[in-house]
Amino acid sequence: MISTAVLAAYTLLVGLAAPRLLRRARWPHRAPGLAIALWLGLLVSFVVSLALVVHHLVVPEAHLHRGVLGILHACGVAGTTGLGIAVDSAQMAAPLIVALWPAGWFAAVVLRARRHRRRHGAMLDLVARREPELAATVLDHSTPAIYCLPGRSRRIVLTSGALKALTAPQLQAVLAHERAHLSGRHHLVTGAADAFTRAFPGLPLATGARAEIATLLEMVADDRAVLAHPPRTLATAMYEVAAGQVPGFGLGAGGSTVVARVTRLLQPGKSPHPLAWTSIAAVALAAPMVPFLFACGSATG
Repeated sequence: MISTAVLAAYTLLVGLAAPRLLRRARWPHRAPGLAIALWLGLLVSFVVSLALVVHHLVVPEAHLHRGVLGILHACGVAGTTGLGIAVDSAQMAAPLIVALWPAGWFAAVVLRARRHRRRHGAMLDLVARREPELAATVLDHSTPAIYCLPGRSRRIVLTSGALKALTAPQLQAVLAHERAHLSGRHHLVTGAADAFTRAFPGLPLATGARAEIATLLEMVADDRAVLAHPPRTLATAMYEVAAGQVPGFGLGAGGSTVVARVTRLLQPGKSPHPLAWTSIAAVALAAPMVPFLFACGSATG
């Protein structure tokens, strides 16, 4: 039962303490892509750890063996007793359900968002006009707004108010921001965070990941845009479109995070030291595997 207790403690650490520490850290805004990777690593690590806790409660810990067979057993992929008799499928059902629970929510979230985007796109086809020069769809509305609809029929949408409020350089900067969302498939990342929140409502890791990843993705798109456009140009453009409403299934340059993002653009901080960057990246990559070390370590000791 030692490994079960250690796994349970690790699960609580990842689900409750880690998100609080990460949200208080200052470096994520200086390396948003790396921070997103770490958040996703923690999400996967939590699910794996929780599944292994359930597995340990269902399967006697004495059945865990050394080496590769022990790891497969801990995964619920294979079980061994004596010369390698497979664990009964009923013993694998519980941890498998835990592992597939957030995956099922992800599929539901993605399909739901796709339906909404399809309906919104059909509405835009009726009331909006295409602007080939901008590679965008223009909607007649006085409030400056710009957002993108990802997916198969992806498009960038902006209002006539945005065309009037933005200068040509500002317009190109925010268009570059939206193109970064589309090319980076950021909707899948937000879908994963949303699915995790629905799978584990109220969990600090879930609520923290959902809020922080949304902000960090906007910063990633900002960074892509300023590769070709001056930061001040993008910053002033974001202020102009900050009040614009963005559909929940879309991604926009404005929103409630504009102040923090503008401050970041105009007063950029130093990127993390290469050693720190490498260490954080290693943690993000290793996080999903850490539960296996706890599951198999004590059983092989």
